[in-house]
Amino acid sequence: MSETWSVYGRLGNSFRLANIDELGFTTPGAVLQPQTSRDFELGNRWKYAGGRVELRYYRNSLTNELGYDPTVANANSWSGFGANVNFDPTLRQGLELETQHALTKTLGLQLTLGLREAKFTQGAHSGKNVPLVAGTTLALRADWRPAPAHSVNTGVVWVSSQHVDYDNACTVPSYATVDARYAYQWRNVEMSLGLSNLLDAKYYTQAFTCTAGVTNGIYPEAGRAVTAAMRVNF
Repeated sequence: MSETWSVYGRLGNSFRLANIDELGFTTPGAVLQPQTSRDFELGNRWKYAGGRVELRYYRNSLTNELGYDPTVANANSWSGFGANVNFDPTLRQGLELETQHALTKTLGLQLTLGLREAKFTQGAHSGKNVPLVAGTTLALRADWRPAPAHSVNTGVVWVSSQHVDYDNACTVPSYATVDARYAYQWRNVEMSLGLSNLLDAKYYTQAFTCTAGVTNGIYPEAGRAVTAAMRVNF
């Protein structure tokens, strides 16, 4: 459209084959079918002197979506339940907003917002949300370069609650995490120190069972962690 405004779109079909892990944990004699999708995407980009803004809408209509079902009876499972299966038809769609803005020559901000919907469109769970899909995510990051060769990056990420089961009776609670990273660049060597989950938040992103409205089968995420790294570019 212009040097500052652009519009793009995409219409197509895609497919995915089951991977080794998925093929290795199915019900006896089950054959996982390829996942297929009809995809549509429409977006808009705006660039200005201090940054850029991008807004994107996507819609994926899936058939035979590959996923894990903890409720299906499975003689191959130690508990007797749970297997990788092909889901009934599903629809995934949403809006994604990404902005970058330079407050000064050494300080920049980035905001990312995602609004998502993932629902079954046919079958026994028609109209229900697909488990373990967060409806809203929000991330705010800041990049600061206090001096040449030095950089500091910090950010906050918030993720909304998400359903655990196909009846949508149990949820994974929403959570927020903070991280920070300092890096020093010397010639072709970068040395960095990172802090993930800076505030030591107690949260989990995976849960697979729901009993009488209570979420079970929880996999908690790691607490505060410190990482030191060195990277050499050749």
